[in-house]
Amino acid sequence: MAANPLVKIGFAAPFSGDQAIVGGPMRQCAELAITQANTRGDLPFRLALRAENDGADPAQAEAVAHRFVADPAVIGVVGHKNSGPSAAGAPIYHAAGLVQITPSSTNPQLSQQGYRTFFRLCAHDAVQGQAAAQYTVRVLGARRVAIIHDQTSYGQPLAEVVRATVQQEQAEVALFEGITEGETDFSPTVARIRELSPDLVYFALTEIESSILARQLRAAGVESLLFGTDGSRESQFLPLTGAAAEGVYQTYAGVDPESAPASGNFVQEFQARYGPAPVYGLEVYDATNLLIAALAQTGQADRARILAAVATMKDFAGVTGPIQFDAHGDRRDPQVSLWRVEQGQMRLLGLAGELIPTAGG
Repeated sequence: MAANPLVKIGFAAPFSGDQAIVGGPMRQCAELAITQANTRGDLPFRLALRAENDGADPAQAEAVAHRFVADPAVIGVVGHKNSGPSAAGAPIYHAAGLVQITPSSTNPQLSQQGYRTFFRLCAHDAVQGQAAAQYTVRVLGARRVAIIHDQTSYGQPLAEVVRATVQQEQAEVALFEGITEGETDFSPTVARIRELSPDLVYFALTEIESSILARQLRAAGVESLLFGTDGSRESQFLPLTGAAAEGVYQTYAGVDPESAPASGNFVQEFQARYGPAPVYGLEVYDATNLLIAALAQTGQADRARILAAVATMKDFAGVTGPIQFDAHGDRRDPQVSLWRVEQGQMRLLGLAGELIPTAGG
């Protein structure tokens, strides 16, 4: 009896460099979904994960996208982790009619390019940035805000959304400044913040940059509230930052793995196999299962049919909640959660929609 044909799902994230500590566990989330599907054995295919290292680098991501497209067994791609690599891969996937579902690329412009193959499971930065700014002004009561970004396709657009929303909220942007990606000495920026003494410092940076800035601000005696992004929700922020992390607020463009109502079985099984679920791990798991569901629905390893099935999927039961996409490939009703570091641990405050009062309310 002939074996079932092999079908591959591509997965792209950084497995080298500073972000490998997140990329590796994200890959394990995709592996778990595929292992479970193969164990169920209800598909006329054998599933495999083709994982590629994009190094969080757009040029590398472009090469990865070409390799996925050239492999006829690949019926969809989960990735990329970062917005720059997702932007580099998107036109290549679009030209080939190959579905791309990013679990974690938050740049709003990604879904505005007309690529019918692009889908996103996390909230984008227009949603995340607005939530952060409204919480800053309406809940924390900040009237003067300093905003720092790293001039990347992730950090700068997010910072610009925060700036615009802070101003809409009738608060003052005391400083809007870009640092150079990869820098480790922020002393000129820290000196300006110390002199301005804002109520709050918002930073749209990676976890390493966030850690360095927080430590240098506290070492300089800056007592302003600190507010980071999903970049500072990643696993190394707390150990790298130490005592300077205490009290830092954060947004996350998704839901909490521990408290999402449908995530219990995933969290338990992942923990037993690998350890704690990573940032955006639930979204990786859902994206992989969404492609598997499309394959089951069509019964054919055909890229065009898989694309049509994903685009028209209604209320797919993901561990992050029901999933369906709008005409741009963005998730309908995306969630943003808010966090604060307390006693050396990241504590969930709740969902933005529940915590932020309406304007004038």
